[in-house]
Amino acid sequence: MQFFPLALSIAVLAGIWTYFSGQFNLLTWPAFVGWALFFASGGNAESVKKTFFPSVCGVILGYLAVICAPYLGGPALGVAVGVTIIAFIMVMLAPIDIFAFVPAQFACCAAFFGTGAKFWPTIIPLVTGIGLGYISAILPNLFTKQGKKDSAAH
Repeated sequence: MQFFPLALSIAVLAGIWTYFSGQFNLLTWPAFVGWALFFASGGNAESVKKTFFPSVCGVILGYLAVICAPYLGGPALGVAVGVTIIAFIMVMLAPIDIFAFVPAQFACCAAFFGTGAKFWPTIIPLVTGIGLGYISAILPNLFTKQGKKDSAAH
């Protein structure tokens, strides 16, 4: 029963996001990548920061690989060279605290390519997903604390 409040908050928010994203023509799935990364990095308030910066960095680096491709050997070879360079950069950023969660950089770079190399259609849902992860993590605590206060009063 301990997972029920978390499962319920995630389920309700996932449904709301899915409906909202469809109504506003936003990609739904990248939010679930951001959401998963939030929980993979600990699922707490610190996880927002741990996930946000490397996620945005991964998208930016993917974008740079695409826009630099023509200068690195053309469409196929240029993107391959660009990805080689940005993969190196992502790992080298690991010692910097705000970029230490390297899996977020790789996952969000992959999400960028998965959206057809579209910057804003990737960033907006990814960041929204991180926020939804945070909200889904704190909602059960609000209900649990309220429940404890109510039962202590009786």
